[in-house]
Amino acid sequence: VMVIVTLVTKPKPVEQLQGLVYGTVSPGLEEPPAEGDDAWYRKPALLGWGAIILAAVCYIPFSF
Repeated sequence: VMVIVTLVTKPKPVEQLQGLVYGTVSPGLEEPPAEGDDAWYRKPALLGWGAIILAAVCYIPFSF
């Protein structure tokens, strides 16, 4: 049902979606990054690799 409705309905224009979805920015709300936004714990790639390494370290003792 969802696929059929998606194919049949007309998409909303970008102007109507501004401020409602993460892919758009509301006009007038553009702020420069705050101090601390570039901290190491706000980088998803670093946190992802850390989680993978931590999982591997926890897996090794129980695999043998």
